Amino acid sequence: MKEDVIAPLTSEGLKKAEALASFFDDKNIDKIYASPYRRVMETVLPTAQSLKLAVNEEIDLRERSIGRWVEDFYGFAERQWQDFDYKLENGESLNEVQDRIVQAYHRIIENNEVQTLLICGHGTAMSLLFNHLTQGQFGYKDFLQMKMPSIYEYDTKSHVLTHIQ
Repeated sequence: MKEDVIAPLTSEGLKKAEALASFFDDKNIDKIYASPYRRVMETVLPTAQSLKLAVNEEIDLRERSIGRWVEDFYGFAERQWQDFDYKLENGESLNEVQDRIVQAYHRIIENNEVQTLLICGHGTAMSLLFNHLTQGQFGYKDFLQMKMPSIYEYDTKSHVLTHIQ
């Protein structure tokens, strides 16, 4: 939905984004990739400015499209996690989102020779990337425990996903 693309962060979200910037000061981030959706860009901008790095927009890091307003979001999300092919009209299934975000992840990784990347996205989409990277170990319960913003580290050599914050 168009509203998802332009939805801004709340004042609390903006404060969290400012506080988040200092977390990355000593992390030796070489490059930043992010969903172009406004709330992700507003979250990562203070970090990018602090690190003096550009934000590379990657459309395939965007959040899933639900298709229409859903009253019971968590009921809908649970049904999707139980059946990765389930979707509403004009929406995306979790399989479709996972395929899209995994392809974006591989493009980013394969096109960079840098040591440390910061990849910024949305809860459901990133959860599906984590689900793929952990061969299904990251699931619906882990998705429910995510608080925004959440920080995860994935080591491409050891294939270990660690929840940092």
